[in-house]
Amino acid sequence: MLEKFVIFSIDISTFSLLLMAAFLTAAYLVPRELRRRGLTEEYGDHALLLAVVGTIVGAKIGYVLEVWGRIWRGPDGFWTKLEYVLFYWEGLGVKYASDAQYLGLWETLFSAGGLVFYGGFAMGFALLYFYLRYKKQSIWEYGDAFIPSMAIGYGIGRLGCIVSGDGCFGYGASWDIPFLTMEFHHHPSVVYLTSWLGYKPGGVMGTFGVTVWNTPMIEAILSWILFAWMMLKLRFQNFKPGFMVAIFLVWNGIARFLVEFLRINDALIPVLDHPTYADGRLIEHHVQHTGEVGETAAEMAARMSAYFENWHWYGFTQSQVFGLLIALAGLIWIFQKKLYVRDDTQKS
Repeated sequence: MLEKFVIFSIDISTFSLLLMAAFLTAAYLVPRELRRRGLTEEYGDHALLLAVVGTIVGAKIGYVLEVWGRIWRGPDGFWTKLEYVLFYWEGLGVKYASDAQYLGLWETLFSAGGLVFYGGFAMGFALLYFYLRYKKQSIWEYGDAFIPSMAIGYGIGRLGCIVSGDGCFGYGASWDIPFLTMEFHHHPSVVYLTSWLGYKPGGVMGTFGVTVWNTPMIEAILSWILFAWMMLKLRFQNFKPGFMVAIFLVWNGIARFLVEFLRINDALIPVLDHPTYADGRLIEHHVQHTGEVGETAAEMAARMSAYFENWHWYGFTQSQVFGLLIALAGLIWIFQKKLYVRDDTQKS
């Protein structure tokens, strides 16, 4: 859609703007919820700052782990790989420049894009946990105050995936459903402030005429539904501390598990045959979408169209496994600790 725009020679990433909007929304909501619950706002401010830093750093580390197979790969021995991965910005890509599958560790870690929610959630939660333990505060009371902001923030962040057109959408859809399916145009998505009129939205990775599942929007809508349920109903029900955190784990885990059936991702646990082109060649998940050597524009468009049209879910992905695990953890926590029991000592 719109990866970034330029004002006075300064590149401004649309994804970064929406990420900032998510954190600002949390900064607005959290103090008010803490005040309503009778909790100390000062601790909440410090915890929120730690959660923001932890979320960004953890999300980047999570992305590195997700694409580690593209960082540490190839026929070289251990020490050669270690040298290139640690001491070259583009890693082994320096040695195998003709292969776009290679990524550098530092290139990936400090890139503008590439964030994994579960990595950010894990590190943000860990910092929040240890800080509140250090301050001898109730972790789950504060957690329940924070979690609605996590829900709305996650939904806003998912919009960043759409406007930047970064390619984290799904494969070809059989139906045309407003907002839930769409076509992404492929062309440079950098817009100067003076060129907005007549601009046709594009993305880093276009779909070349194929209508695909708009999986970021689906996840965003599901997050907003959870946020509305929490803000309008759950937070006034006086359940035991930790109930809303557990509900978030269950809801987000199930949502991610289901949405992954529509998204283009490699299977961690294969169940069906790997997607193939019409000629029987395997379809690589990380396909080169900028044109291969000697490839015409028409040939690239045909190859990319076939990529989206022929891909299908063929097994449980890493995100599905993680999503299912956190959903189960949330359910076990709810019933084992009887979090569904109302606690009349809690402020409504």
